[in-house]
Amino acid sequence: MPDKAAPSPGSHLSIGLKIVLLFSVLALAVGGSWLVVQRALTQLDGTATEINTYGSLRYLSQQIHLELQGAVNDGGAVDKVERLMGEYERKLGLLAASRVGTRVGDQARHVLAAMNDDWVAYRDGVRRLLGSRGTPAATEAELRLLSAQAAQLLEQADRATWIMSDSISRQREEARDEFALLGLLDTAFLVLAYAYIRRRIALPLRELAGVTLRFARGEHGARSGFRSHDETGRLAEAFDHMAAETERHIGIIAADLDDIRRKEAELRKLTQAIEHSPVAVIVTDAEARIEYVNPRFSEVTGFAVAEVLGRKPSLLQSGQTLPETYREMWQTILSGKVWRGELLNRKKNGELFWENAQISPIRDEAGKITHFVAVKEDITAKKHAEQELMMLNIELERRVADRTRQLESANSELRTFNHSVSHDLRTPLRAINGFAQAIEEEGAACLKGELRDYLRRIQAAAVRMGELIDDLLALGRIGQIEVDVVAVNLSGIAHEILDRLAAAEPDRRVESVVVEGIVVKGDPRLLRIALECLLGNAWKFTADRDPARITFGYAMRDGHSVLAVSDNGAGFNMGYADKLFRPFQRLHAADKYPGKGIGLAKVKRVIDLHGGHIRAEGKVGKGATFCFELPDEPDLHGEAPAERAELMGAQ
Repeated sequence: MPDKAAPSPGSHLSIGLKIVLLFSVLALAVGGSWLVVQRALTQLDGTATEINTYGSLRYLSQQIHLELQGAVNDGGAVDKVERLMGEYERKLGLLAASRVGTRVGDQARHVLAAMNDDWVAYRDGVRRLLGSRGTPAATEAELRLLSAQAAQLLEQADRATWIMSDSISRQREEARDEFALLGLLDTAFLVLAYAYIRRRIALPLRELAGVTLRFARGEHGARSGFRSHDETGRLAEAFDHMAAETERHIGIIAADLDDIRRKEAELRKLTQAIEHSPVAVIVTDAEARIEYVNPRFSEVTGFAVAEVLGRKPSLLQSGQTLPETYREMWQTILSGKVWRGELLNRKKNGELFWENAQISPIRDEAGKITHFVAVKEDITAKKHAEQELMMLNIELERRVADRTRQLESANSELRTFNHSVSHDLRTPLRAINGFAQAIEEEGAACLKGELRDYLRRIQAAAVRMGELIDDLLALGRIGQIEVDVVAVNLSGIAHEILDRLAAAEPDRRVESVVVEGIVVKGDPRLLRIALECLLGNAWKFTADRDPARITFGYAMRDGHSVLAVSDNGAGFNMGYADKLFRPFQRLHAADKYPGKGIGLAKVKRVIDLHGGHIRAEGKVGKGATFCFELPDEPDLHGEAPAERAELMGAQ
């Protein structure tokens, strides 16, 4: 695992510079090793040269002494002796001048100094011997002395050679030690260089390669985490940045792919919807050449898909659609707007059919129209139905006109009947009542009690007959009133009626509850008549209750407002509820609850004239509730009373 710690100051160097420095140090190490080796070899070579020189001195000393003996005994060449001594002195001078010789220590220097002293004595003795003309005995003695000195020189040369041989052995051991130390140092340097290269280059690159492979296998969160200021760190940082950006882009692409999949799913649904659409869909290019039609198009027109692709929709034209319609259509869609209209076209089999068409232009990103989409609905059946409906409306209008004439005739006859009732029927009643009154007045003394009772009953019947005639006329007039629809405050009207009833019978205890703010649309005169009848009945049929309770309010049923008048009075048997709204129908005894049975008929007539309906619910001895609804929902600004549940409970 690469070191992820903060890089050391040295890591600010680039890899190239680090390698240059590394190889520079390696070159210095190699150069130092070479110098050490060269120094050791030079020492060894110098020591070997000195050994050879000492050997040459040993040889020269022998040659000089032999030549000296020959020169002394045989009269040999003296020049050769001088030449050999010159060569000896030169080599001895070389040893004295050699810096290598100083490396062998004091012992070698002492030997060399002794050799030099012995040589000087020997050289001087040789020259003295060669230059003297002494006796043979003296010469022999001098020669023996020189032989001893020559032997001394040989001994010194051998000693120096032994010292130098021992020195070269030590130098070899020292060179081996130095070579071993250099090897260790070079090995340590190479190990350190390898460790540094492995730690700073190889391992980060291996880690980066592993992270790259993991990233390639799909681990998009993989990061190297290595940071340094060299190329490896910058490469790792660049990879991490690239990986982060790639992961971000992959996320964006994944989101885009999800969006594309959703859009593809929506497109499939849209395609399926178009394929199974009950209307024909046509897609054309900008030149109106058909590129797509759905199956419904083929069902309606009879043309197969392959027959219309590449052709224009004009192949459906019947020639019976006005040219102005097509001109308007093209002007509209070429201006970028949607055209809607009806076309009379022809199917493949020649049959005419009507289409309700909507044609829309499609623009590209530059705003240029590239395609047109037409959605067409076969409205042939609708057209036929409209034609039939138009004929039916004409027939209905004719019938309505006939019915209106019949109603006008009936109303005229009703007015004539009302006039007859008002005049022709009242005249005999007035005569009957008048004659009965005259008989009662003129024959009062002659009439017995029973006859007098008959006369009073005749008069009462005549009066009641007159009231019935008045009620019939009033009921007939209600049907002839033209309904004037305005906003009517029923709550206010109910208050007025109940206040008037309470003023007429102040001794009665009546609890009246009126929900405020009930406003409806209707004729105020007719609705007042209806409320007067309903509230009057409630007042009448609660006469034996103490206290009586009368409520006018509303309740909600199936989302509609139902108006209601409720009481806790005598109630009625629901088995006779269908007779309540018929004229002159009574469910109670006239002597207990007076009345002529015309009021509820008037109420029903008023509600019918408004297009509503009314119903009654009740129970004998438990009260009654009359509910009515009008076509227009009432405007309710108040809360229904707490008694609403009771008021509507019977329902």
